[in-house]
Amino acid sequence: MAKKSKILVITFSFPTKVNPDAGIFILNQLEYLKKGYDVKVVSPYPFVPSFKFLSPYHKFAGVKFNEKINRIEVYRPRYFMLPRNKLTFKFINLILIFEALFSFMKSKKVIDNLAKKWGFDIVHVHGLVPDGVIGVKCKKSYSKPLVVTLHGEDVTKYSKMLFLKSISRFVLARCDKIICVSKSLKNEVYKTNLSKRNIEIIPSGYNVGRFKPLDMKKCRRILNLPENKKIVLFVGHLIKRKGVEYLIRAIKILSEKNNGLLCFIIGKGVLEENLKQIVSELQLNNRVIFAGKKKPHEIPIWMNACDVLVLPSLNEGLPNVVSEALACGKPVVATNVAGTPEILNNDVGYLVNPKDEEDLAKKISKALNKKFNKEKLLKRANEFSVISSVKKLAKIYKECLKQTD
Repeated sequence: MAKKSKILVITFSFPTKVNPDAGIFILNQLEYLKKGYDVKVVSPYPFVPSFKFLSPYHKFAGVKFNEKINRIEVYRPRYFMLPRNKLTFKFINLILIFEALFSFMKSKKVIDNLAKKWGFDIVHVHGLVPDGVIGVKCKKSYSKPLVVTLHGEDVTKYSKMLFLKSISRFVLARCDKIICVSKSLKNEVYKTNLSKRNIEIIPSGYNVGRFKPLDMKKCRRILNLPENKKIVLFVGHLIKRKGVEYLIRAIKILSEKNNGLLCFIIGKGVLEENLKQIVSELQLNNRVIFAGKKKPHEIPIWMNACDVLVLPSLNEGLPNVVSEALACGKPVVATNVAGTPEILNNDVGYLVNPKDEEDLAKKISKALNKKFNKEKLLKRANEFSVISSVKKLAKIYKECLKQTD
């Protein structure tokens, strides 16, 4: 049996027992990647006091330094992280620089031990700052190839800030391979002059073992949902960028013409109370239901129970939730932003203008009344599966390893 190459993954976003949704798109990829590679993860984690009266986040103090997540070994060196609020966000560029320094200092001992006892062959980081900074230090210290995957806001938001742009350029100039999850993100890298180098496009990929067609009636019975209603579904964080307010207003428009329509919103976030207030003001309490946060294995059941998934985002990278819904045989209505149009076409759903509830209502109605070809939905989803992504990633690793021979 050929010896497996060893991949050290560095990311600040990775699932924990406390927060199983964090960075799940990276975990999905690694679960398939580990079939052909030996993988370990270093995921720097903020120090959190365990005293309830000192911190509302005390439960995160219970996250272990070293544990296995789905049989992948994960190390979490603790670093000092300033709290995120209205005041500190004004200085987020400086904060990220200091956190990059702190997290590297705390990670160095862990990575040194892995280099000595395990001997990794490639360093793969997910993000520019602080992740990429640690990656560059690893490349220099251990003379290993460095692969950087860019996911979205690391390019579209943080890299445009004072100081962070210079650091982002520094990272991209020193890595061996650059990966973007979408064409639009690649174009953004070139447009903002972060790098002029060749960039590979590899989506994170949806979990093919989890997202697949199931019987709609059975799923509705499991969830205690009515079988005679049209169901619109949203899955995501309840934050401004997701544009949930426009979905709610679109449902108001649709409810005036369709008495058998329900909208379920899955997720939690800072805007939850504001969104509930809008629902109340529009008298939609019986039409728009906040279902709360669900565990990863529950999401496919909800997707199979719905008639259409809606993603009204103001900005995105390449949203996995779109390909996940398609993989369940469900059409999608989503805003025409960033990487979303790279997945959606009229065979599998509809694109709408962002912040336009009239257009959103029109396209939701159109999707609900169209009989989509299920084979086309599944075929389109397959192009964005984690299996397809891992094959492309393996090719990148092979090229990196050739350079070290």
